[in-house]
Amino acid sequence: MRKCCCCSVKTGAIILGLLNFILPMLIIIPLAGYWSNTDIDGLDVLKDNQKVLEKVFEDSLKSHSWTADSAGEVMFNLRAWFSTLVVLATVYAGVTALFSLLVVLGACCEARCLLVPFLILTMVDIILAGAVGIVVVVALFYLNTIPGVVSAVVYVMVAVVSLYSWAVVLACYKQLGKETAYEYSPVIHGKQRHHHPEYYPSAPQHFVLEEYRDLKTDRE
Repeated sequence: MRKCCCCSVKTGAIILGLLNFILPMLIIIPLAGYWSNTDIDGLDVLKDNQKVLEKVFEDSLKSHSWTADSAGEVMFNLRAWFSTLVVLATVYAGVTALFSLLVVLGACCEARCLLVPFLILTMVDIILAGAVGIVVVVALFYLNTIPGVVSAVVYVMVAVVSLYSWAVVLACYKQLGKETAYEYSPVIHGKQRHHHPEYYPSAPQHFVLEEYRDLKTDRE
């Protein structure tokens, strides 16, 4: 891959890095506002709507026959671990934002090693999200055909975009490796043709032997 849509892979990697940096930072705002117990308007969105979210999730569990019996236990564990899940989500979003910023810096400064953390994290996300997505799609198909079809289409679209983004960053990593590659060899292999050392004279040299002949005559 040498192009990302209508731009180079380096430019594409920078754009993807910026997008993956901005989105987690926007997600961190309500998450951090929750576990910091702030009362500032706009930062306490998750805290104010926690009861509503729990009610919606509980009604969704009770509406299905295969989760109706365990709805109470699931909600109990969810309320107990909700604060911990928010902290873990905040840490994950912060790590994603940091690795995305490293992609931007690595592409701009031509330091390919800065792209490695993002490639590893993204591949782990793709594997985990792919496994969970298959389970969700199959479950929705089991419940109803229409939600199953919609979830399958969304799953395929997200998978294609994620893999393409990862491939763009990987192509940028390889391109930076080719641009910065340097091989040092103290031995020059092969014969140099059509090349003369710098100390070779460019014109024939003439040595005057008259003084040498005079000295030789005097000695005789």
